[in-house]
Amino acid sequence: MRVLFFVFGVLSLMFTVPPARSFISNDECPSEYYHCRLKCNADEHAIRYCADFSICCKLKIIEIDGQKKW
Repeated sequence: MRVLFFVFGVLSLMFTVPPARSFISNDECPSEYYHCRLKCNADEHAIRYCADFSICCKLKIIEIDGQKKW
C-alpha cells in the first residue's frame, strides 16, 4: 500500500510541477543572425535549444584591443 501511495505521489508531483521549457515561448532562433544546427562552428557559441533539439548558434563577438608591441 505504501508503494502505491508513493507511485501516486510521484505521478502527482510530475504533473503539478511546470516543465522546464515553457510551451508559450518561441523555440526558434530569434533573427537571421542566429542559426539552428547540430553543432556550432568554431566562431559561434550556443544560446538555446531549437524545437527539433538542435542548438541555436550565435556568432562570437571578438574584440581586438590592438596589437601588443614588444
